[in-house]
Amino acid sequence: MPQTLETATSIIRVDLPKLKRNIEKIRAHIGPNVEIIYVAKSNGYGNGIAEPAVYMRDHCGIRRFATSQIGEALQLREAGITEPILILSAVPFSAVPEFVRQDFTATVYDDSFPHALAAEARRQGKRVKVHIKLDTGLHRIGLAPGAPLAHLIETLRALPELEVEGVFTHLANAYSLDKTVTHHQQALFEQGLAQLREAGYDHLMVHMANTAACVASPECYYDAVRLAALVFGHDISPGEQNRLHLEPVTSWTCYVLNTMWVEAGESVSYYNYYVPKRRTRIALVSFGMGDGYIRAAVSQDISQNSDVLINGHRARLIDLNFDQTFVDITDVPGEVKIGDVVTIVGRDGDEEITTAEIAAHAHTSNGNVCAAITSRPFRQYIYE
Repeated sequence: MPQTLETATSIIRVDLPKLKRNIEKIRAHIGPNVEIIYVAKSNGYGNGIAEPAVYMRDHCGIRRFATSQIGEALQLREAGITEPILILSAVPFSAVPEFVRQDFTATVYDDSFPHALAAEARRQGKRVKVHIKLDTGLHRIGLAPGAPLAHLIETLRALPELEVEGVFTHLANAYSLDKTVTHHQQALFEQGLAQLREAGYDHLMVHMANTAACVASPECYYDAVRLAALVFGHDISPGEQNRLHLEPVTSWTCYVLNTMWVEAGESVSYYNYYVPKRRTRIALVSFGMGDGYIRAAVSQDISQNSDVLINGHRARLIDLNFDQTFVDITDVPGEVKIGDVVTIVGRDGDEEITTAEIAAHAHTSNGNVCAAITSRPFRQYIYE
């Protein structure tokens, strides 16, 4: 029996009208001639894969999708998304038959994968659309302009089952105010584009900009921008913070399970993890590492730890277990009771906890905090 809102102890709320308003603001920023490719990856940065994507198609005019892995693309197809889905990396060769069957768009950058795709396309009587991935400095997936690209062009020309639809690259340092690296990558990308045009590929879909470049580097737009976290209100671009005035789409709450007083010198949690120096009131709350909260946001020096909100007031985390978390509520005004709502991410009264704040405590990226959230919290999708 699936979990319900009534049975959930940890709840992610996804405000879809806010998502729509964010996309409208992004479109106003990039202009009418640049398409948005929504990248549905990493469990939708905590929001789930399928439901936000379907909403974006039905209510936000998103007509192109991308994923990091074929499993994510299959979730989109299962949810009824028939629009183009570009898989941004290669897939296991064992998955090639299903890849072709589902009409996914392939990323190509070597010989072996195109040959496998073409052979399977012949067996199924299909053509497969592909996008060439140029490596311009991230050195992760792709190939360089020049001789490597020339070789791939010859390979693709010999495989009529493959239709070259697009070309793209990925930026390594778009999050920096110093655009030296970005502009160096763009110069290499332009070399690759010129080489493709000389080879007769002069009507390709060209895309380069990620979230940070979408906000801060319009010179990188080309035909489309690839966005994931940005649509959910996470602006990690350099310079002015949240210059598009995006709204946080996601909130995360749980409940107080127990409260108790612990005397100075007693220990709290496993392995004597925390020993208070004063009489301390503890709340045990219903989330933990099993829900995907970042462990690095909590240490034995609780002055450096993240907060949650209880009754509109900040309360410091003491320790994370897999299923529950200890919170210091000694200085929280009023009575804290079993069943009270705890805000992990979001607003309660005048206070707000953001994923960026948690990331700062954990010395990691905002994306890491969001993508780490597991499937265990119940997702409630708010449509109006």
